Amino acid sequence: MSGKPYMGATEADFLLWIENFSANCTSTGVTYGLSQDETATFTTALGTFKSAYETCQTPARSKLDTIAKNRAKNALLILARGYVARLQVHPAMTDEVRERYGIPIHDRIHTPQPVPTDHVDFSIKIDAVAHIVCCTYRIANSSHRGKGGYHGVEVRYTIRSITDAIPVDAEEFTRSEVNTASPWEHAFQGADIGKRASFIMRWETSTGGKGPWSGIQSIIIP
Repeated sequence: MSGKPYMGATEADFLLWIENFSANCTSTGVTYGLSQDETATFTTALGTFKSAYETCQTPARSKLDTIAKNRAKNALLILARGYVARLQVHPAMTDEVRERYGIPIHDRIHTPQPVPTDHVDFSIKIDAVAHIVCCTYRIANSSHRGKGGYHGVEVRYTIRSITDAIPVDAEEFTRSEVNTASPWEHAFQGADIGKRASFIMRWETSTGGKGPWSGIQSIIIP
């Protein structure tokens, strides 16, 4: 399984992988430490993503449809990575079962993935008509666009009245998402118009390693 991402190089590949993984979790996941409630939660999350993905394959898709699809995919990825990590260390897990589930068969000598040391550099654009914020990110002080070898970014953001103080610490941010492909997009609600949104990001590895936080950026929601 080496040489390409085990979850698939394209979104269509990812859907094929995740459907197979979900089917195996449903049929035998309990044997390897997953509860029935957890597999049911995964099935629901997969259904949400698949529906949103299929909507985005139609000519009538909108920007909001794409955002909904990306959100559903990120939520599904968070679950999948957690389940894969647990399955990998279960004492009953074998390489044959890993192959069936479509998860990596690791070398016996494990090389830990280093914790990120790079900062995230990101820019913000606003679609005032659709109330969508678009944050394009890259490795700070690098000539290369994108995320390099990192899995993605953790995005934290908060929405406050313009009379409230701008947050100065990552712990003050009340909302968090993981995004694996720049840009990160978010649709604001009508009640958010006129408020201040603040954002902060850091790199994340596929094994959960976290990098240093970026600087804080803020915008007034139009």
